[in-house]
Amino acid sequence: MSNMIWVVVANRVTARIFAAESPIGAIEEIETLLHPESRVPEQSLVTDRPGRTERASAGRQQSDPDPTHHEHETSLFASQVATTLAKARNAGRYGTLVLAAPPAFLGALRKALDTQTRSLVTLELDKDLALLDARTLRTHFPERLVRAQA
Repeated sequence: MSNMIWVVVANRVTARIFAAESPIGAIEEIETLLHPESRVPEQSLVTDRPGRTERASAGRQQSDPDPTHHEHETSLFASQVATTLAKARNAGRYGTLVLAAPPAFLGALRKALDTQTRSLVTLELDKDLALLDARTLRTHFPERLVRAQA
């Protein structure tokens, strides 16, 4: 098993993978995954636009959009990220995994990870840090990315 630490910083549109050779060292970006479909407005994800409803007192009002399409796209991207991580784990590219994502995407990613990959996660942050540069990003994590072995 590799001593390399991978830090995955993601949201529903972007997943950036960083590597660190040491738990207290700097991180370096090694891969970026994009899911542009998650940027598409809700109305563009469905064939028909939401209908309009008539109210006697309020006039015309757009009905609430159905959030299931964005949830579906989020699940698809989380699965893509999980597959990438499983392949890299099988290839021995890392031995420890750190995750940072907004709560909704972090939950989707947890569901998508297989048991072996999930067992390598030592730290999770429920924040959207996907747009930060490596140096700034590193300041959001503890000094040690992994706990010392007992």
